[in-house]
Amino acid sequence: MDKNIRIREATINDIPTVVDFYMRLDNPSQKDWIEIMMDGRHPHVDASNFIIAEDLNNGKIVASVIYMPWTYSYGGCLVKAVRLEEVFCEPDYQDQGIVRKILHLIAEISSENGYLFEVVYGTNAVYNHLGYTYGLPNEEEGYSYIIEPPAPKNIFIIEEASNSDIPIMAKLYEKNYSRNLLTTVIGEKEIFYNKNIYEQGKFHLIKQIDGQICGFFLLYTNHIYMMELDDTVCYYQIRSDLIAFLKQQGISEICIKLGKSHPIYMVMNSFHKKKILSELGFVKVNEIPKFIISVSSVLNDRLAKSPYAHFSGIFTVAMHSKDEVYKFVFDNGMLTDVSGVKQEHGEVDIDRNRFIRLLFGRVSSEEMNDEFSMYYFQSNDLRNIFEILFPKLQSHVVSVN
Repeated sequence: MDKNIRIREATINDIPTVVDFYMRLDNPSQKDWIEIMMDGRHPHVDASNFIIAEDLNNGKIVASVIYMPWTYSYGGCLVKAVRLEEVFCEPDYQDQGIVRKILHLIAEISSENGYLFEVVYGTNAVYNHLGYTYGLPNEEEGYSYIIEPPAPKNIFIIEEASNSDIPIMAKLYEKNYSRNLLTTVIGEKEIFYNKNIYEQGKFHLIKQIDGQICGFFLLYTNHIYMMELDDTVCYYQIRSDLIAFLKQQGISEICIKLGKSHPIYMVMNSFHKKKILSELGFVKVNEIPKFIISVSSVLNDRLAKSPYAHFSGIFTVAMHSKDEVYKFVFDNGMLTDVSGVKQEHGEVDIDRNRFIRLLFGRVSSEEMNDEFSMYYFQSNDLRNIFEILFPKLQSHVVSVN
């Protein structure tokens, strides 16, 4: 990389030049969004979250990456991570290692602040060469439906939410955390941001006829991005009144982007549907032992519900595409330690990318039966334990921008 290229955090004084950079390299419509992200209106991001490369010869910004500190739910266990957005480099400055240098700085910041992994969305194969694993998790996966309204039952009232309704919506959304393997944690400040920044997005309450709140959803043009009900009602009950409400808004085709595991899809299957292609992303876990220990409560719970509930033992896992071997220690069904060891092979040998995909529920051990070059289990017991610890599960990760 040219020694006259300086990598640094942006400041609020850089807003005009950063806006110009993204308008040129991405889209002119990005102006308002970039300003919102930089000037402090976003709940998690400000100008300092823009890592920029500056050419000292001319003062020009030549590359930029936004890192968004975020909290995710891993099977109900909350973990801190970073989502990367808007990774761009000027064509004349590409192939100089500038973006790699930016991502290296972000990795250092992530480690210092306890962020346990990074996600970035898109299909750019360059991320594979930067240590990211492709194909996880699913972004806003779901279905669209062409709807014809049944006669409304007039059991439920649907009305726009106010700021005072935000706490109950945030509490209801927590039900989503355990439904999927990886889920974006969205609380009051994120809902407040979404509700009051984007004019096209409206939160709506679902109420019983007596006015009692029993659910909510986020409607953005003809898309539903968030929806939860409490335990007093079910999705079948609200369907008729929900569809009648959507038709009143002039919506004849609704895109429901709630991941594949949301219960609303079961009761919507009577309508003509088509699958919405998910946007796949890349994941990087810089310190595998630290991440696994952080989610050990989830792994222990899976083991406790299995035939290996009280397993005690030690085995090693070698990432045979990298120089990484880790020791897993179990005591009476509890994972007590994951640490690096110096040896060449393990009782389990597995490609590192394949292990990351197992870890994030994108593949199962069973699916690897014919991929002998990708993995090796010394015994069927170890294979069984891996299938229990790392099942193939859906994820639902949305970006609050």
